[in-house]
Amino acid sequence: MAERIISVAISAFGIVASLPAPARHGDVLRKLYDFNQTVVGGDAQGFLTNTGRYVNRRDAAVIALEAGQVDKLTAAPDLYSEDLW
Repeated sequence: MAERIISVAISAFGIVASLPAPARHGDVLRKLYDFNQTVVGGDAQGFLTNTGRYVNRRDAAVIALEAGQVDKLTAAPDLYSEDLW
């Protein structure tokens, strides 16, 4: 089975936090802010794959394109949740 993108994720503070689709990165960022009142930068945004692996937006774009989850990217070379759901 090919690797696929299954959810948005944020990698910060030594953890990976995610929420299932159709959640957006902003949803996860709000939960993290509620938890520790710290703002997380955009470079911490990525996705989880069906193998449990965290990947950044650029690597996620390659995976989603190869898996046929998306035909094109709205902000190439990065993947955004809006591309998927």
